[in-house]
Amino acid sequence: MKTIGERAPRHIVDQTLPLLFASLPDVPPNRNAAADREKCWKLLLTLQKLCVQQELFEVMVVRLMTKFDLLCFPSKLGSDDVEPAQAYAHMILKTLALTLDTKVKAKHPDVAKYIDNLIPRIFNVFVASVFVPEELKVVASDSRLFRVAGEIITSVVQSLPISFVFHPYSYPMC
Repeated sequence: MKTIGERAPRHIVDQTLPLLFASLPDVPPNRNAAADREKCWKLLLTLQKLCVQQELFEVMVVRLMTKFDLLCFPSKLGSDDVEPAQAYAHMILKTLALTLDTKVKAKHPDVAKYIDNLIPRIFNVFVASVFVPEELKVVASDSRLFRVAGEIITSVVQSLPISFVFHPYSYPMC
C-alpha cells in the first residue's frame, strides 16, 4: 500500500482512508474494552505507516485532529473518569508524532508548513482547556499529552528552514 500511496495517493484518499477513519471511534473505548483499544491501536498504526506521503498526511492531520478535538471538548459531559479519553487522545497525538518523525527523517519538505495549522491547533486545545470550569475533568490536562504535543512541535520547528527561524524582522529590535 505504501507504494500505491506514493504513486497514486488519490486512490488511497478516496477509497482506503475513509474506511480506516470510519472505523476509528469518536469516543474513547471503555476502560474494560481491551479488544476495542487494540483495534484503535492497529488502525492508528496502519495510518501511521500509510500516511507518510504529503497528500495522505494532510488528510490524516485533519481527520485525527478532529477526533482529538472531540475527545478534548465533548459535546456532552461524560463521567468523571477521563482516563480513557486521555489515553485515546494520547494514541492519536502519538500517531501524528511518529508519522512526523518518519517524514522528518525522510526530509519531506511539507513538514514545515504545519507550523501554520497543526501547531496552533494543538496549542489552542491546551489554552482553551485552561478555561474549562475547575469542577470538570479536563482531557488535555494529562502530562502525556503535553509531552507528545512537545514532540510534534519540536519535529515541525526543527524542519523549518533557517531563514524562517532567524529572519531579521521576526524579532523586535532592542
